[in-house]
Amino acid sequence: MEIETTLNVFGMKLCQTHYNKFIVNETHNLEYNKSCSHSKHDIYKTQSKNTNTKSKKLNLEKVPKRLIEILGLDEFAEICSMCKKKTDKDPEYLQTEEYKAPIPKKKQIDNNILQVSNYS
Repeated sequence: MEIETTLNVFGMKLCQTHYNKFIVNETHNLEYNKSCSHSKHDIYKTQSKNTNTKSKKLNLEKVPKRLIEILGLDEFAEICSMCKKKTDKDPEYLQTEEYKAPIPKKKQIDNNILQVSNYS
């Protein structure tokens, strides 16, 4: 009787191990296989300069609030940085009334810092 119970426990541990492996692999695959939600992603990708290079993992980011209405995506959708940049230059989107231009980041230069160059 003891032998059967240890085999059952061993079998349960194996099942738990495989179950955990399945969950870990599945979450990894879901994370790895995410794609850009932008409707023109394939068009922008073919227009890109690096069409011959091997595709890298997409760096997906949340869709900015200003683009959600224009692109017709939900607030949880993610797009790649290439699509975000090309959307801001696409005449089709620039002509719509709902389009809001991105706010440029201003670099603050502190006047109190002395910049020295070519000193020896």
